Amino acid sequence: MGPAMIRFGSFRLDTANQCLWRGEARVALTPKAFGVLRYLVEHPGRLVTHSELLEALWPATYIEPGVLRKYILEIRRVLGDRLDTPVFIETLPKRGYQFVASVIDESAGMLSAAGTKRIVGREPALVELGGYLSKARRNERQVVFITGEAGIGKTALADEFQRRARVDAPDVRIARGQCVEGYGGTEAYYAVLEALGQLCQGSGGESVVQTLAAQAPTWLVQFPALVKREQREMLQREILGATRERMLREIGEALETITSEKPLLLVLEDLHWAHASTIDLISALARRRASGKLMLMGTYRPVDVTLAEHPLEAVKQDLLVHQLCHEIALHPLEESEVAEYLAIEAEAGSVPEGLAGLIYRHTEGNPLFMVAVLEHMQTRGLIAVENGNWQIKAPLERVDLEVPENLRRMIELQIEGLSEEEQRVLEAAPKDRLEMLSGVDRVAPDQNASRLWQ
Repeated sequence: MGPAMIRFGSFRLDTANQCLWRGEARVALTPKAFGVLRYLVEHPGRLVTHSELLEALWPATYIEPGVLRKYILEIRRVLGDRLDTPVFIETLPKRGYQFVASVIDESAGMLSAAGTKRIVGREPALVELGGYLSKARRNERQVVFITGEAGIGKTALADEFQRRARVDAPDVRIARGQCVEGYGGTEAYYAVLEALGQLCQGSGGESVVQTLAAQAPTWLVQFPALVKREQREMLQREILGATRERMLREIGEALETITSEKPLLLVLEDLHWAHASTIDLISALARRRASGKLMLMGTYRPVDVTLAEHPLEAVKQDLLVHQLCHEIALHPLEESEVAEYLAIEAEAGSVPEGLAGLIYRHTEGNPLFMVAVLEHMQTRGLIAVENGNWQIKAPLERVDLEVPENLRRMIELQIEGLSEEEQRVLEAAPKDRLEMLSGVDRVAPDQNASRLWQ
């Protein structure tokens, strides 16, 4: 039997009850579309052909292959995914589909995305994070920020650390919340509520609900599915006139009780999109004098925070000054680490001379650029893995690395969404990494790619 709950991004696929959740909200999805999504999620990181999908889902029925497109469109609509810049489902023309997001089986605690084995160059950061978790398990509260430009591997690092924590520290509860651009930035405590919802529904969830009822009613009332109507009405009367300060105090006390039972790793992703209330909570938790078996780990893109004058930067700096938090700033990969990645991709581990250097020079070690350019070169037939070895199909000096269309479109969309002030900042910046990829001039050649990818 497959897992009962599978998480990807801010979504959870409940295979036992045949439904899709985003936070605490159930997402409407037709049964057949759910079946297609479930099959793709359960087979991540590889091509799933049209015939394989049809055989798996409708083995005794003739279905026109074109029907699949209708269900994929429905799935993309509810996930907010795009054909040109896929985050979840990539279409491989005339072949099928590939689920490209990281997938976590929450019932087994295993990360099963294709990228699991590919993380390179982050062992020092993983060791450092492991040290902070050890301190948290010893009742020393920890707050850690993982920072870096988009595509630098913040989520991959968080995924790998979470996977290792489940194996090496089975006593630790893990909850994860995702800030989402727009919606997640306008609803107070959005990511925190998502994480709390996971705690309430996971192992030991009844105890968490009881703690919230006793110590944090202003939070429990926001999970109507977890309480009976009579209790909900009582809670609503109790929280009349509740203030922001009361909510912060209540959740601080509740988390102390929750972590007194078992250590908690709380992961909040993309804090550059977080509502100010979430930043207030991080600050309050970091400053509490009482001990706690809590490790709060947040990821964010520094330049987004700076340009938007987001309160997170000031809070983090103040916490750093008072030694109440830690920061792990991720940097681009070295050429040797690009070579290591290429070796992992080939079973025999051999890498042709010059290939790692070529990719490194044109991507500056950004993992997202590296993966995209490598896949683009394979699609164009310039390189291939044959018998466990990389084979170069054209002289390296004649290889013209152009920008993959999906990356080009992502950058164009980001530029279109910038404010006039941000555009002026970019226009004054030096030439970008995107130029180094291909010399493309369609996408504002004087803009700084390290900003474009923030």
